[in-house]
Formats: sequence, structure tokens, C-alpha cells
Amino acid sequence: MKFQPTTQEEVSTYRQELYRTFVAPLDGMWEALHIASANPFMIILDDAPIGYCCIDEAQHLNQLYLLGAYRSQITKAVEELIKSKLIQGALLSSIEPVAFNACLAVAKTTQVDTLNFQYNSPHKGAENKELLNLIKATADDLLAVKSFFQEEAGFTDNFGYAENLINRGELFLLIKDNILTATGECRLSDTQPAYADVGMIVKQTARKKGWGRKMLATLANIAKSEYRIPICSTTLDNVASQKAIQGAGFYQSHIVFKMEF
Repeated sequence: MKFQPTTQEEVSTYRQELYRTFVAPLDGMWEALHIASANPFMIILDDAPIGYCCIDEAQHLNQLYLLGAYRSQITKAVEELIKSKLIQGALLSSIEPVAFNACLAVAKTTQVDTLNFQYNSPHKGAENKELLNLIKATADDLLAVKSFFQEEAGFTDNFGYAENLINRGELFLLIKDNILTATGECRLSDTQPAYADVGMIVKQTARKKGWGRKMLATLANIAKSEYRIPICSTTLDNVASQKAIQGAGFYQSHIVFKMEF
């Protein structure tokens, strides 16, 4: 078994097949930032491609997929990746049990990395009380939004993240007393057409007042108006975000685990 460096475009067909095996949706932020920046490899057996894998800069396996006829080779693929020193661990989600379990079986340590959630509509009438009057961001808001990201979340947007959201009409602003109080995203997935990723950032001085919960409830309503199922995620240590997410009507659907071999 060989692992041949390739391009994201070359593995795209295999990736589409992998996505069809998921038992829950893949988090969009994880897909856009982690998977997209990982190094793809074609997996070769007897001079023929049988699947692919993606490995990040920390030598963690982010995705692993073998064609159905070669699924029995999944454990060997993990063993060969470790033996070749291409990987020393994995960052994998429980949404794809085959590769996940193959890695879990050889992991020396395992810890929760990211919690992923899916929307479950609250009881009738409850969500309408949470909805806010949000403004769709325009190009004129770009500098203010990037500054807000930096000051309120420590996120340096130097790769066009906000600009892309604005161009797609997927970035929303909450203005209270002429002050930008929160930003919200409703990103319609290009690879998973049934879903939309939602997320928010609340100004630090406005936190613990329920704005996060109300932002997520409003963004979920926007996603539903586009006939999409809202999903979102947060890290294990962000308890406040978890409370806001669950309070807005989301339930935990799966987890991304960090494993070390």
C-alpha cells in the first residue's frame, strides 16, 4: 500500500462518496479550515487508486476513505500510515464510524476536540420570542466586521473570510443603540445541500444577556427559510457557547476527537 501526494481536486470524487457515508452532517468550519488546508494523499494498492486520506501539518489524520470493495483494508491503511510516519495521531469525527473506529482501536490517548450540534425546533411559539431584527452586512461593513472579529474573538481575518460571507449574503449584524453588538453567520453548505452552518460572535461587554442564544435562534430561522437544516459547533472548553447553542434549540449530534497513536 502506497500513499501518493495529490491535490484536493483529485480526491474530490472520493470525498463525495465519503460524505454519503456520514451518519450526521460535517461541520462547515471544520471542512473549510481544517480539511481544506490538510495535505491530500491518494491511496494506491497494486498500482491502482483505492481511496484517499488527508493529513494536517501536525501529522493528524483528518479524513480517510477507501472504496467499498477495499473497506476491509481500512485497518491496514491506518497501520501503514503510522508505520510510514506520515501520521502520529488523528482528528476524526464520529460521523464516519469505519475510519474513526480503526483509529480509535490503536489510539493511546483520546480527547474531545469539538462538539457538533444540529437544530431541533423548539415547541410551537417558543422560537418566535427569540427572533431578532438582524441586518444583512454589505461591503460597507467589511472593515467594521473585521475589526469586530479581531477585538471580540481574537480572530484575524486576513484571508477574505468576512468578504466571502458578505458577497454570499450570509453575514448578519445585530445593532443595538447604534453599536455593533453581535455578528452572525448562516452559511449555506455547498457540499451538503441539506444543511446550513450558523455561528455568532457577541461583543464582550454584551455577553451573559442572552444575545448569543437569540442570535442562534434567529439564524436557525433564517436557515429554515432557505429550506436548510441548521448546524453549528463549539470547542469543549467554551461552556458559555454550549449553553447558548442548546438554549437556542440545538442538540449534540456528534464529536470530533483528537487521538494520539
